[in-house]
Amino acid sequence: MNVLITDPAKESLKKICKHYRTLELDSYAIKVRKVILGKAKSLSDNPERGQKEEMLQSLDQDHRYLLVESHFKIIYLIDVKRVIVTDIFDTHQHPDKMPKGNR
Repeated sequence: MNVLITDPAKESLKKICKHYRTLELDSYAIKVRKVILGKAKSLSDNPERGQKEEMLQSLDQDHRYLLVESHFKIIYLIDVKRVIVTDIFDTHQHPDKMPKGNR
């Protein structure tokens, strides 16, 4: 199964990395990017291993998430032929900041 990372998810990842770079944590930003992308791509082997995302239940699209580095969520959907990563969310933020629209 292929993994598609949407433009909004890529943008979220860029913002996360930029945040750590502004804190002069360049090596951590690089590590986080590598680990998140690796975990996202690993969903191709077992896409149902993530838990259902309760905060997006109202969309009725069966969003799931995979926790990475203990505080980043890879939020995704499972399609017939692919896994669609719709967002990468830093859980240090308040859950209400999680985008609720289609991404």
